[in-house]
Amino acid sequence: MARFGARRTDPDRGATKRADNCGRVRAHDGRAGGRTASSVLEGDRVVEIRVVTEPGSIGCLDTLRKLPIRTPAGSLVKISQVADITEEPGQLELRREDLRQLVAVTANLENRDMGSGIAEIKQVLAADKSIPPGRIEFGGLFQQQQESFCNLLVVLFLGIALVFTVLLLEFRSFREPFAILCGSVLALTGTVGALWLTGTTLNIVSFLGAIIGVGIVAKNGILMLDAVGHHLAEGVSIKEALVRSGKRRLRPILMTSLATMLAMLPLAWGIGHGADMLRPLAIGIIGALCISMLFSLIATPTVYCLIMRLREKPAVPKLAPHE
Repeated sequence: MARFGARRTDPDRGATKRADNCGRVRAHDGRAGGRTASSVLEGDRVVEIRVVTEPGSIGCLDTLRKLPIRTPAGSLVKISQVADITEEPGQLELRREDLRQLVAVTANLENRDMGSGIAEIKQVLAADKSIPPGRIEFGGLFQQQQESFCNLLVVLFLGIALVFTVLLLEFRSFREPFAILCGSVLALTGTVGALWLTGTTLNIVSFLGAIIGVGIVAKNGILMLDAVGHHLAEGVSIKEALVRSGKRRLRPILMTSLATMLAMLPLAWGIGHGADMLRPLAIGIIGALCISMLFSLIATPTVYCLIMRLREKPAVPKLAPHE
């Protein structure tokens, strides 16, 4: 059974040797749990600096009785002079959730991401045969992260659907929107590659960068295929129209992509206050833009050319009538 140190004020002590209740609580808490002296900014988190006593110095009742506290008059007295320190059994507490007993186990992760930490915990628990299946549930920040990922997946698909709808209204055809979306979706590989090269984990912020990257990359495809339509109207072949469009749109695509990437570089390097929080967002967008310059000039025209060739029907030769 759990036991804890309790303090009982002795009402028969003299007024000159009595400290107020707040003073006793502050004296004990400051030595046992520490007292917040200041705080520092570590990455994107504010970490409190606590001043505590040496571990083991207050591990027994005799040490607690000798702890000094300051009275309202300014003098120092021992806790044993104003209170009786006794040891009592702790109170039992049973928690239930959905008519089941619940024991909450919490932990803080340092120098590693939540995904790998939870994966290792699951691996260790799965190897323990004494734990029946279905008895352990993961909650807290991990549960919130999984729910956020599911919601962001829905947002990603809705974003792709909305982009396709806008392109459909713009080009009034299914060929161009399908080719542009193929290049936009393939640009997600650039986001994954950038996160892998920089050692950045896939989190909610980097997921948002991937979603934003899809919309930005679609713009390059619009520039490319819009010029193709003008060249086809002049009567040139599809191959010649794609080549002319690539030469004409290369400079605008490079200018806009490079301008966006250069604007994201300070954020990707983590320069400035709060930049570490948005660093995965910048890395995801830069990765999508880097690979989009290749896909906008190669993948999107290739898919468009294949679609156009599939739509071309071979001419059926006319048979001469029998004489």
